[in-house]
Amino acid sequence: MKYLLALIGLSSALYATEPSKAPPVVQAVAAPAVAAPAVAEPALANAACIAPEQKFSKALLTDTAQLLAGITLPETSEIANISASAPAKLHQQNFQAAFKKLDERQLDRVKAFAAAELAAPSGITADAPLFYPFSGPDLLYAEAFFPNARRYLLTGLEPVGDMPELASYQNVELSDSLAELRKSLHAILNFSFFKTNDMRVDFRRSKLKGVVPVLLTFAAKAGFEVNNIHFFYVNTDGSVCTTDAKALINIKAPQIPGVELTLQRPGSATTQALIYLSSDIGDTGLIKTPQYTALVQRLGHGATFLKSASFLLHKPYFSKVRQLILDTSPRVLQDDSGVPYTQFPLANWQPIFYGTYVKPIPLFANHYQPKLIEAFKTLGSKPLEFGIGYRYSKRDSSLLLFNKIVTP
Repeated sequence: MKYLLALIGLSSALYATEPSKAPPVVQAVAAPAVAAPAVAEPALANAACIAPEQKFSKALLTDTAQLLAGITLPETSEIANISASAPAKLHQQNFQAAFKKLDERQLDRVKAFAAAELAAPSGITADAPLFYPFSGPDLLYAEAFFPNARRYLLTGLEPVGDMPELASYQNVELSDSLAELRKSLHAILNFSFFKTNDMRVDFRRSKLKGVVPVLLTFAAKAGFEVNNIHFFYVNTDGSVCTTDAKALINIKAPQIPGVELTLQRPGSATTQALIYLSSDIGDTGLIKTPQYTALVQRLGHGATFLKSASFLLHKPYFSKVRQLILDTSPRVLQDDSGVPYTQFPLANWQPIFYGTYVKPIPLFANHYQPKLIEAFKTLGSKPLEFGIGYRYSKRDSSLLLFNKIVTP
């Protein structure tokens, strides 16, 4: 929570009156605008909002994440006996095989693409934060495309959940919970997206509650250690209140519940923040929770990532978050389910296309974009060596990268 509170503070920080520093002007067509500058660290204006939290050691957090990710723990681990149990061993066999297949088929290619095509352009630092709305708990692809982001801001409708205390599980509870975790992640490991309705049912059935277990799983899969976990909610005035996970169950709009994980790669001196907000970001939702827009604007980001977003940004009742993305993002990486192509005029954005654009799957057939297929033919596209989004076959997949043009 130190990162979140230090950066956005409480209400005085989110709605500060001091002007932000102007970003430098970028003249080259290929160079997007600079990410929003970091704000000065404010004093905590609402100390009464800082509630006692349940503390977990870095070792326990990291070991729990690794066990969930199917990684065998050393005998010195506090939960080594759980790692050696029959349910955990079955889980290790399943996830190690699934992740190996995923790396070979998908993530290794995604990372090669990111290294070749997503290097930080002029005006944006290599560790610029990432904004990923409609993400659910998808740290998996966020980290693969943007491994150096100093902050990942994810948003979904799924509840935050709780830190799993595996030592308290009976053997059958552990077996059932790990099986439900594997089931809930089957779609994203095989098709690159969550099946949201299935995931909600799985989360309700399992003792592993909410998105926290999935975030921990993907953090360990990406090679992170987990230093801290903090639960919080954001009030309409922008004040950020820490709490414990159980109290978040009763937090509803207009308050926004969230969780922050502090991540660190072994041997690295720097940490990376993972923030998840459980919030409705349709127009009606944002009217109830104006602090969401203020928070995104205040934090700033170097890129927005959109994948398997149900074409919600094509609908008139998601106009507010669509405009938020266009106004605040120096660059946008998305599949065709993100912001409609016609919202990126060539006078303001430089597009780069990858793969092949084909009609959406039948469920979203009415969101076919004739202008986009014309643009693919006119501007051409680069090869894409992996499938992504609803058209998860490599031969039918496409990615769109838009760099914002800033003229003097």
